[in-house]
Amino acid sequence: MKLSELLKDSGVLCPAEIQNKELTGIEYDSRKIQSGNLFVCLTGEHTDGAVYAADAEFRGAAAVLAEESLSDLSVPVLHTEDSRRALSILAANFYGRPSQKLRMFGVTGTNGKTTVSYMVRAALEADGKTCGLVGTVGYHTGKRRLESGRTTPESRDLQELLSKMLEDGADCCSMEVSSHALDLGRVRNVRFDYGIFTNLTQDHMDFHKDWEAYYQAKKKLFYLAEKGACINTDDPAGARLLEELKKEYEENGRNLVSYSLKDRNADFFGEIANLGEKGSVLKIEKRGIELGKIEVRIPGRFMACNALAAAACCEVAGVPFCAVQKGIGALKGVPGRLERVPNDLGISIYIDFAHTPDAVEHVLEAANEMAGPDRRILTVFGCGGDRDREKRPMMGKAAGINSDYCIVTSDNPRNEKQEEISAAIEEGLYETDCSYESIPDRRQAIRRALELAEPGDFILLLGKGHEEGQTIGGSTVYFNDKETVLELLRDPALKDKTACGEDRFSAERI
Repeated sequence: MKLSELLKDSGVLCPAEIQNKELTGIEYDSRKIQSGNLFVCLTGEHTDGAVYAADAEFRGAAAVLAEESLSDLSVPVLHTEDSRRALSILAANFYGRPSQKLRMFGVTGTNGKTTVSYMVRAALEADGKTCGLVGTVGYHTGKRRLESGRTTPESRDLQELLSKMLEDGADCCSMEVSSHALDLGRVRNVRFDYGIFTNLTQDHMDFHKDWEAYYQAKKKLFYLAEKGACINTDDPAGARLLEELKKEYEENGRNLVSYSLKDRNADFFGEIANLGEKGSVLKIEKRGIELGKIEVRIPGRFMACNALAAAACCEVAGVPFCAVQKGIGALKGVPGRLERVPNDLGISIYIDFAHTPDAVEHVLEAANEMAGPDRRILTVFGCGGDRDREKRPMMGKAAGINSDYCIVTSDNPRNEKQEEISAAIEEGLYETDCSYESIPDRRQAIRRALELAEPGDFILLLGKGHEEGQTIGGSTVYFNDKETVLELLRDPALKDKTACGEDRFSAERI
């Protein structure tokens, strides 16, 4: 592509003598540069891409785009005031603005994004569409599954991914949109048809300066959604968002609807029946008129709420309700989201990605609803290092209130000392009556839970869900909760263990 075509609408000035220069691609990582690429120097939290400009030139970059002057390069250097904004526009230009050729569904919120995006995709595919997927668990182009480095890719990678969906014959894309992506402009040049808001709870306070900044980041998605939005008004931030969007949506002819499990006056109201370990049945009304019932095969009230979000958005988008019923009803689960691990010990073992206070509370509430008063809940969890420290005692308290016994362990400690992370979690646990112990090694913590559990008990392994790595210090080692459980279950010593009665959960606090 000619440089002048690549820079269209970016505001970047280009000298006449290089406007017809052919560029073979765009990269922001100098290690990926190939001959003829444009290297964009991104300004990040911890480093400035400009320090890698010489390396990019050495690897074959034909030109460099930066926010500062770089006089020591022999290739043309273009200037921009905002490298992230420029990268977003250039990537959209280079890949032919693929979002304009796909039906785009964006899901944002603190919790529930992954499950809702899977449910939307299931409904669309039941309607005969080919739907790509972008999110925490992985990326799907319609034919290929690709590993996910982050929930929402950098703008250049996202535009390439969307173009691959078109190559694979996709009609639609269901996409998780993180607050980081919205704040950093990764989706600035993505055209969305519909947006879904799930909730806003404590998370990412290491990145956003305060709660209001977090809210405003999430809100940006709904200015990008050109046709409509579905908002959870059971959530206070959702109720606020609905009110703030009303005028603009009315003026621009966009469809703004609410969904709720509590308020029959919402545009879409869901009533839950048959809530249990096998899931629930959700009866959905649209402005007082019953649409029908959906079988939700993942347990928990919050999963029924996720189904309501997906169903409401698909209904607004014109997807036949029978396809919504078929698609969501056939979805047996989402990796690492209240995912059950089969075993022959008579124990109910679930793995979930819950890593916020609200998510921990909802997952454990679901477990208690399934367990009833006579079955015990044993929770294994930790908190990530180098991340939002304020939520650690809150997660400890949420776990303690809703569990019979807790084991505090490592999540991704990164560059923090595990004992300091655990101590912060224990501050919250001390406010509850729940007994607990601390085992830093996650594998040993899971083993301990299996040793303690008796037939009928529930074990909840929280925090890592689908993840296949654990970051300790500066390196990441392979670790997967589900595989670890299945491996430990093959240990004859666990299969032959004998129950010790009620005192199995009476260890002293340490």
